[in-house]
Amino acid sequence: METKAAYVGMDLDTSGGDVVEAIIEAVERDNEGVVVEDFTVYKKVKAPGKLLVRRETVEECLGREWEMDSLQLFMSSYFGFISDWDEDQLIIHWENV
Repeated sequence: METKAAYVGMDLDTSGGDVVEAIIEAVERDNEGVVVEDFTVYKKVKAPGKLLVRRETVEECLGREWEMDSLQLFMSSYFGFISDWDEDQLIIHWENV
């Protein structure tokens, strides 16, 4: 029997405007099965098993340079385990994925 991976992801404060929209667009480009739920004041962005945020993709979507450290200004919470967060990427996943 095949089991589906549980969702991992993050909640992004919509007050971030174009930056948050660029993060979401980048996540959708770099991950399969992304689901975005809009709760007006925040957006829940989730993917099955693993979620990758790449600085380079966010910059392409935003049209300018962007620092990965600034993600913490808009990420109000996350679910899963952060296995990597440096100047180039953030990876959230469940163990053994």
